[in-house]
Amino acid sequence: MCSSIYIKIALFLTSIILLFYCSPSSKAPLKIGLMVTLTGKYPELGREIRDGAFLAIDEINKNGGIRGRKLQLLIKDNRGDREVAKSNYLEFINEDVIAVIGPATSSTARAILPLIDTHRLLTISPTVSATEFSFRDDYFISLEPNNRQYGESLGKYVREKLKPKRIIIIADEINPVYTMDFAGSFIKNLDKNTFIKTISFREGITDFDFLIRNALKHEPDLILLVTDAFNSAIITQKIKNLNPQVKIAISPWGKSHAFIYNTGYISEGVFSVGFYDESYKEEKFLNFKDKFIKTFGYSPESYAINGYNAVMLIKEAILKDADRNTIREKILNASFNGLLGEIKINKYGDTETKPFVVIVRNGIFEKLER
Repeated sequence: MCSSIYIKIALFLTSIILLFYCSPSSKAPLKIGLMVTLTGKYPELGREIRDGAFLAIDEINKNGGIRGRKLQLLIKDNRGDREVAKSNYLEFINEDVIAVIGPATSSTARAILPLIDTHRLLTISPTVSATEFSFRDDYFISLEPNNRQYGESLGKYVREKLKPKRIIIIADEINPVYTMDFAGSFIKNLDKNTFIKTISFREGITDFDFLIRNALKHEPDLILLVTDAFNSAIITQKIKNLNPQVKIAISPWGKSHAFIYNTGYISEGVFSVGFYDESYKEEKFLNFKDKFIKTFGYSPESYAINGYNAVMLIKEAILKDADRNTIREKILNASFNGLLGEIKINKYGDTETKPFVVIVRNGIFEKLER
């Protein structure tokens, strides 16, 4: 099964390369950089962003490109290493890309932000949501709601509907710019009388069994997991084996099919917060989803959706005669039609999308009506 998926992906990528190099057009291609984690720690985000972006590139090129010019995606794997990410970004500056898509994590974004400010090469992240990147007059755009919005939505739901007396937050140390920010935003929206304790861990170092026993000894009503999908799945299983009654929430970082696949029926009732409702039925999205599954062999998450949207946002700007020096101005204070509806970008480059609470029902994350 896995090998067939990889073969399909390889053939798809080869077709894009052939399409580009065999094109009779004499016009130089429009280059877009893509810089995400594809190997190393937590590569899932980067791979989905890449696949979503590829699908958009393929669609545009098969329809003649943009005003007769093909798009070319230059891909760099930062391997989850901040110094490699800096080198990748500097390479893009010399490779004449019109914009960069990425990075995938907030910690990597913090590392390259000084370079973005210095060189003013527009950088669009499909997934970064740490609040520190919002409300800045810079060249960094995020297509994800920020953690202040996420924390408010999840925190209000927990406070008003669940009313827990004791909460444990288990946070991943590998991406503290994101995890501590999300946890803090969540806490700000809870009842002040709620007992809250945050426990951090690091994959490969922390003993998960000890971690969970330590969490459960506080007799929590709710445990919030702020980590990726695979760690969230492992921890959820261990918690439920010891205490099936405790409620579990996961951060948007862990909200994916991989979490459900690796927890099975245990995932039912786990809730999170996001901007993507898997029961969404609009034709444009369903066509994208069908094509994505046929091409890559798996169902797209919000990461792939925003990888696709990032390319389409760049396309819309180019259609407004944007070049490398003016593309930022063509995007700020503008809107375009994304896969899930209209996307508005404010004057700071922040996406004005309102998140909502979702819950696992029958093996998918569905919007929870409040």
